Amino acid sequence: MSEPERPTWSAMTEEAVIGGQRPIVYSHCRLRVTSGPSQGRSLESEKDTIRVGSAPENDLVLEDSLVSRFHFEIRKIQGSFKLVDVGSKNGTFIGEVEIREALIRKRTELSLGESTVALEPLSTEVIAAPSGTGRLGAMVADSLAMRRIFTVVERIASTELPILLTGEAGTGKETLARTIHSQSRRAGGPFVALSLRALPEKLIETALFGYEPQAVPGATETYAGAFERARGGTLFLDDLESLPAPLQARVDRAIERSEIQRVGGVHHERVDARLVAAARPELKKRVESGELSAELYHRLAVIELAIPSLTERREDIPRLVESFFETWSDELERRGVLARRMSPAALERLGRYTFPGNLRELMNILQQAASVARDSEITTEDLPPEVLGRPSSEARAGHGFPDASMPFKDAKAQVLDLFERQYLEDLLSRHEQNISKAAREAGIDRRHLYRLLDKYEIEVVGRDDKGEA
Repeated sequence: MSEPERPTWSAMTEEAVIGGQRPIVYSHCRLRVTSGPSQGRSLESEKDTIRVGSAPENDLVLEDSLVSRFHFEIRKIQGSFKLVDVGSKNGTFIGEVEIREALIRKRTELSLGESTVALEPLSTEVIAAPSGTGRLGAMVADSLAMRRIFTVVERIASTELPILLTGEAGTGKETLARTIHSQSRRAGGPFVALSLRALPEKLIETALFGYEPQAVPGATETYAGAFERARGGTLFLDDLESLPAPLQARVDRAIERSEIQRVGGVHHERVDARLVAAARPELKKRVESGELSAELYHRLAVIELAIPSLTERREDIPRLVESFFETWSDELERRGVLARRMSPAALERLGRYTFPGNLRELMNILQQAASVARDSEITTEDLPPEVLGRPSSEARAGHGFPDASMPFKDAKAQVLDLFERQYLEDLLSRHEQNISKAAREAGIDRRHLYRLLDKYEIEVVGRDDKGEA
């Protein structure tokens, strides 16, 4: 029998939740110490594996000399909770019966050492009625679809639940992931983003899990992968569809068990990162075809948010334009750009454009139009030719070439930035992230190469905090 489909929520569904759309339902549990030295201590968690014992690495720590360092685990399995004694010295009991494994579906008292812990399974529904606000962190919207997403994020950001974001390229998946992080209990921790599509396939394993020195020729120090560097914060895995099949089970285990094994390592390392993944809309087809593990998909898609394309949320464009000028006002002033708003006619014309590049393209269009505007207001004639439907060599802007009517200095800087980023990404890929070889071929000093990489926020696999790789 196939596994029942988990409830998910799509922002693309126009039917109101209260009118029949399924709410998101997720399971979690509450642990409360009802007697013993740690009486009164409690924990409520959505994690797939919850560890209980006397060691400080546990999720629930019991200061009880008769409790083992790692005494038992609570493992979430399809909405139920499985108690597993992990080899404790004095055992785990339900009443007078010693338990090695038990499936728990209702409140149960567990005895261990001199302590009693009450385990209470919980289930929570999130009804995605549109948020009453049009702003969430750095994101703005007026559309029902996005405001429903805002509601879900407001409700689940503070949990430990994995989240899967799906949407076309440029729809703002990383921005939403950063917003989730900023709204979470982990906001003070790191936000580590890793694009699986941007890395050569054979480097993805070390980028995720790190390595021991003996596993990599020439390496002298341990390298912490993305799971470890995100400890205490959020790990954002972009382009999930690019995760190689041989690594899918390892990522699934890392999420389930909160532990990883470095390449070349023999021990498991505890990790503590909240997972947010992003993928293109066709991800489910990859699951159906077997290209992506169904287990990993369901592990991540406890909360699944489908982000609409900009064409499907055109009513947000005026709000996004206004937000652009608010966010970039200081930078525009520094560059001597006069524009601070858009004329109604230009805004109307912009709203009719199809935006194949979504939000990313909108931001590029606004920067370009603001740069060529001769006044404080962007007019229709300041918009790029592709927006106006004019066949022109200026349409090369979609391939990285600026509008010829831009000031020469701005046009040159734009082309240079595009060239440098592409050159550096290709250079690192060709030399498999080896900085020494890349610097030699490019004919530049290693330190200068690092400064360029930092400028464009290009990550180097194997780089330590001193900038060495």
